[in-house]
Amino acid sequence: MKNSKIYYGILAVLMIIGIASCKKDSQEQGGKGAPVITRVRTVSKADTITGVEHRITLDSSSVYDDHTVVASDSTVTNGKLNNQYAILGENLLTTNAVLFNGASVYFNPALITDKVIIITIPDGTPFGPSQSNKLTVVTKYGKVDFDFSIQQPPPSVTDFNPLAAGSGDIVTINGKIFNGVTGVKFDDVPAEIVGTPTNTQIRVKVPAGVVQSYIYVTTPGGTAKSASSFGFKYIIYDDVLSAGWGGQGSGGYDGYGSTRKYNSTEHPKRGTNAIAVTVNNGYGALQLGYGGSTLSVTSAGLKSLKFSIYGGAGFKAGDRVKVVINGNYGKAYPVEVAVGAYTDYTIKLSDLGDPATISEITFQTLGVAAPGTFYVDDLGFI
Repeated sequence: MKNSKIYYGILAVLMIIGIASCKKDSQEQGGKGAPVITRVRTVSKADTITGVEHRITLDSSSVYDDHTVVASDSTVTNGKLNNQYAILGENLLTTNAVLFNGASVYFNPALITDKVIIITIPDGTPFGPSQSNKLTVVTKYGKVDFDFSIQQPPPSVTDFNPLAAGSGDIVTINGKIFNGVTGVKFDDVPAEIVGTPTNTQIRVKVPAGVVQSYIYVTTPGGTAKSASSFGFKYIIYDDVLSAGWGGQGSGGYDGYGSTRKYNSTEHPKRGTNAIAVTVNNGYGALQLGYGGSTLSVTSAGLKSLKFSIYGGAGFKAGDRVKVVINGNYGKAYPVEVAVGAYTDYTIKLSDLGDPATISEITFQTLGVAAPGTFYVDDLGFI
């Protein structure tokens, strides 16, 4: 009798497993016809797509439920990178590939039913006018194409060179997603694009009359603004010292513990000249005294000191120069000087003692072995 009970118990378990297995197999099979896509919808209310009403929700088990909807519609015909979408249709359960413009993208099989695929469009998905603008789903029983384009992401400007230049000079703008660039402006002044831009670089001519401005790049994906401004509100040195600075026949005074050459052609950042400073001891300096009329920080709207500095002969990795305004050494700002290359610095005047007027700028070496030479170019205020 005991053995009979065990036998019937095992039989019951096997029957339950068999029924569950059949049910699971039935669910996994889904429709056996060719796949069909009826539409694509947004999934998350937190996505970045504009101009659509959000409709799709997920139930508590994170399984898509097309019946859990509100009145408004979130159907879209194009998508953005890094946003999540629901592909709706028929016979989708056996999906083994999803492609946007021919590029295969990852999908989570756990988020697929016979009617819905949940997908995120990843970085690197092709976009632009040369693409097919097709969403393709491949299943065990066939494939289907659906008209769906990928929106171009907005551009970004990482840097530009030189930091300052005259009218008609060439500025190179570096960044990302410059595809199909339609325009470049210095503030609201259009600039002429030179040559053929790439997706990461644009060369433009500086428009006439631009002294200091931000650079804007516009593409089909939007407009990007440079993080720092181009040019100067007040220039001290480009290829020559401005009037009143450094005792070069225009008032002022210059330097100690060093020799200075204001028309050095050895390592100009741009143009033909730079300031070459060879220190005679570990704390030699370029000291530019101002002998002109009062330079008011407030009246001129000055916020920061901007310059480029280069480590030449005698400099080694890690060597530094401290920047001082108006002899306020208690607020000296040390900067590292790269050997064999220019480094661009923008230092807030609030970090240099917050002066009300400007009467002197000093670049003093910090224990650099003498003799050592550094170069300064594109010096001024923004």
